[in-house]
Amino acid sequence: MRSFKLGTAGMRGIVGTGLTVERAIDFASAVGTLLDGGRVVLGCDTRFSTNMLRYAVTAALTGCGCEVLNAGIAPAGLIHFLTPHLNADGALLLGAGHQNAGWNAAIPLASKGNYFNRIELQELLDIYHSHRYRSVPWNKIKKVQAVPENVVDEYLDALCRVIDARAIENANFTVVADFCNGSGGAVAERVAERLGVKMIGINKIFSGILPHEPEPRPRTASQVQSLIAPLGADAGFVFNSDASRLAIVTNTAETLSEEYTAPLAADYLISGCSDARVVTNICSTRALDDVVAKHGGNLYKTRVGQAHVIDKMFETGAQVACEGSGSLTSSKWVCGFDALYVMAVILEYMAMTGRELSDLASEIPRYHIVKSTVRCQSSQAYAMLRNMRGLAGDATVTEDDGTRIDWDDGWVSVRSSTTEAVIRMISESKTIEKAVDRDFQLRGMIEHQRCEL
Repeated sequence: MRSFKLGTAGMRGIVGTGLTVERAIDFASAVGTLLDGGRVVLGCDTRFSTNMLRYAVTAALTGCGCEVLNAGIAPAGLIHFLTPHLNADGALLLGAGHQNAGWNAAIPLASKGNYFNRIELQELLDIYHSHRYRSVPWNKIKKVQAVPENVVDEYLDALCRVIDARAIENANFTVVADFCNGSGGAVAERVAERLGVKMIGINKIFSGILPHEPEPRPRTASQVQSLIAPLGADAGFVFNSDASRLAIVTNTAETLSEEYTAPLAADYLISGCSDARVVTNICSTRALDDVVAKHGGNLYKTRVGQAHVIDKMFETGAQVACEGSGSLTSSKWVCGFDALYVMAVILEYMAMTGRELSDLASEIPRYHIVKSTVRCQSSQAYAMLRNMRGLAGDATVTEDDGTRIDWDDGWVSVRSSTTEAVIRMISESKTIEKAVDRDFQLRGMIEHQRCEL
């Protein structure tokens, strides 16, 4: 099965079989054509295949007449910031974030640093499939330039304008941070210095090797967890490889589900708001519903995907936009998910309240959640999803993104992934037994249908 996807998250796949150099060149050519040969920021992660893709997309963009500003190894949040900051027409971020080592991606951003909206994406894909790209003569090709040397300082200046860095510094925190040998490590020490925290960074070698599964989840937090007590750390943070997602480890070495990153940060960010508005996707934990309700706010739900969530933030004027993957931003910050910003928010929350992270986390409503996947082609997935209603009974069914079934004590979601050839299943309930049982039923139904198909 070839793993290759085109969608709201750009182009991604397994390098060499799904994501090839030829496809990367075509995709970057389509981006350069859509941006009419404008200024494009290019940022990369640290994967083995990234250098190959960087040369390919750079050639394609310059062939379209684009001015390419090379940011080198840069976390996602920095690219989201630099795109409008440098008056660029768009950006390309090379890096597969939460996906395993064989994967990579080319993710296009619009001029605000946000993902392409639905109309822009459709136009991009039309150009890509037409293979009719912009080209310029030899004397119109522009030189590739490095971004200005001080851009990281400007990013940190902007961060410190929306975060109370002085309060964090005065708290004298010690934190452990796992960067999964990814691009977050490129700015880690400077972030720690500006926030005034003692940071013990692990897995920040640009070797191209991912030391563990890059998706930040409790099972990937074991290294950070083991260091909390010996180092007397106040908090632990686990990043994915492009520092767009974050999972948290408390001072008592509890590994929190990535689902609790957004509720914890949102609980602080919307505190005191008279008209609190939060956007998330339809598959996020009910803990966020409870937090928003506590503050008398409104929670808006979208299809899964950063593009949908950020677009809804623009539409509703929400203060917070997030997903259950450990991703979050706010209306005060960049138009994309930045886990370094989320880390700063959590530290500010601790500093301003004078409370330990374990105490703050204990106030987040707890549910039990089970996440699993089944390998499946999209052509089969949609037929299977239509038959999931049989599990519902008298429960509420929504089909905005796959099939979601809600009971009083929990919910399940089954949908076709936008980034992999899999069906994603999520089961959440007040008890682990019920969550596991419903996941088991879903898996059984899907496997049975696969046999019939």
